[in-house]
Amino acid sequence: MNLVTVVVAFLILFPLAMLLYGSLWTSRPGFPGAFTFENYVAAYTDFETYQIFFNTALLIGAKTIFAGMIALVLAWIIARTDTPYRRLLETLIIIPFFIPGILEAIGWIMLLSPKTGTLNVFLKELLGLDKPPFNIYSLGGIIWVMSLGSVSFLFLFFVTALRSMDASLEEAAALSGAGPIRTALTITFPMIAPVILGASMFSFIRAMDAFEVPVLLGLPAGVFVFGNRIYAAIEYDFPVNYGLATALGVSLFALMMALLMVQHRLLGGKEFFVITGKGYKPQVVSLGRFKYVTLAICLGYFLLATGLPVSQVIVGSFLRVFGMTQWDMVTLENYKTIMSDASLWRGLTNTVMVGGGAALLTILLSSIVAYITMRTQYEGRKMLDLICWLPNAIPGIVAGVGMLWAYITLPVPLYGTLFLLVIVFVTVGLPIGVRLMSGVMVQLGPELEESSLVHGASWAQTFRKIVLPLLRPAMAAGVLILFVNFSRAVSTTILFAAHGTELLAVSLFRYSQSGTRLGLVSALAVVLTLVNVTAMLLARRLGAFGQEETR
Repeated sequence: MNLVTVVVAFLILFPLAMLLYGSLWTSRPGFPGAFTFENYVAAYTDFETYQIFFNTALLIGAKTIFAGMIALVLAWIIARTDTPYRRLLETLIIIPFFIPGILEAIGWIMLLSPKTGTLNVFLKELLGLDKPPFNIYSLGGIIWVMSLGSVSFLFLFFVTALRSMDASLEEAAALSGAGPIRTALTITFPMIAPVILGASMFSFIRAMDAFEVPVLLGLPAGVFVFGNRIYAAIEYDFPVNYGLATALGVSLFALMMALLMVQHRLLGGKEFFVITGKGYKPQVVSLGRFKYVTLAICLGYFLLATGLPVSQVIVGSFLRVFGMTQWDMVTLENYKTIMSDASLWRGLTNTVMVGGGAALLTILLSSIVAYITMRTQYEGRKMLDLICWLPNAIPGIVAGVGMLWAYITLPVPLYGTLFLLVIVFVTVGLPIGVRLMSGVMVQLGPELEESSLVHGASWAQTFRKIVLPLLRPAMAAGVLILFVNFSRAVSTTILFAAHGTELLAVSLFRYSQSGTRLGLVSALAVVLTLVNVTAMLLARRLGAFGQEETR
């Protein structure tokens, strides 16, 4: 248990310490230098830093409010009304949850790029405009794409809470003459206020970790938030500005910690009951003819969030030149390129091998950590649990900068190897893995383990022969869920991409940044999405997402 604690502490605390160290160092990683506060002085005497704070606050605030309002309306329609085809609509609404954010960003670039965007070109010709009506390369474009992509995440929280509500207060409101909309605003939504606050706060914090969309849509327009400015400081500034990157990274980590503490203060230890043992009966509200309006609202969201951007990517993957939709332009050449191009094929192979191997190692380590924190009296179990939680407060690009400093300075030549990518994935995947396995571990009674120990088995034998077989279905589902996260991770791995260690998501990201070969970019996005969806379907079959396993 001491060894596990040391390993976990090294994986998580060492990069964090090196991030702080780098922010106080005068030179780049691995080079001689001296301690200094100049990096913070330079950052906070520059007006651009305060513009970054403002843009970040505006982005995550607007995104959270916009996405939360849409998600709440959709959840109410699905859970509390008699809108037709609700089961189908629910499936359509949660589809964006399983689609990589980079695919949606690429789709909206194809739709609303000022010069070549399909929708912009169509509206410009239809309305006879001199300029395109929309520009996706803006702060508004970033808010739009991130908001639509976040609705399904919030929807999953809201719809569950609404389905669990007792309908008696809503019935009383209806008997008193209140209509469905007034009842929802004055009774239904206030009843689930803690869920709305908790999920919105979680979404707010997650938005701090945004990377791909701000980089793809913000950098071309010079719109900076924390994520894309840290990346630009390392990739585009000349000379490379590691001092600014680390100073902003430490600032973002401190801000994330503060937000998580606020969330805990607001929600920790509070209880709010919407289900009671007396007279509980969930029921739906009859909307009459208005139910077809709510049906149109749900279909409209699906069209905007999924239909338009995904269709653009799929169609674009079969075109020689994007925008040229004649039959002689239809081709499979983009997919052939992926299979024949050595670097792209290597990226796909590396994604499967590294992502799969890292997911397996993460789940094994997470299972041991969960066992220690849930089943033993080990004195350091609370500290171990806290250390495993810390990566939740470290945005991906910040974690990447910290690990870059950490592993370049080691005497072991890890940089530029696949083994380093495995370490990176295990580090960022531990919080998810430990939470997954802790949730399963708490459901297992201790009798079998106690019996094994009484009969003379060691702890290692008991864990291998008793605990692991019981955890196997959950571990298999966890491996696939982690693999999906790893296969589309860009922010934590972009700084480690080198020849021979390409990953498919990073290759897709770099091609997207170039703005050329949109057909190949679309094909890459489709392949990555198919890999993600296949893994998610397998995870669902193995009992993930709260479904019981059947044998």
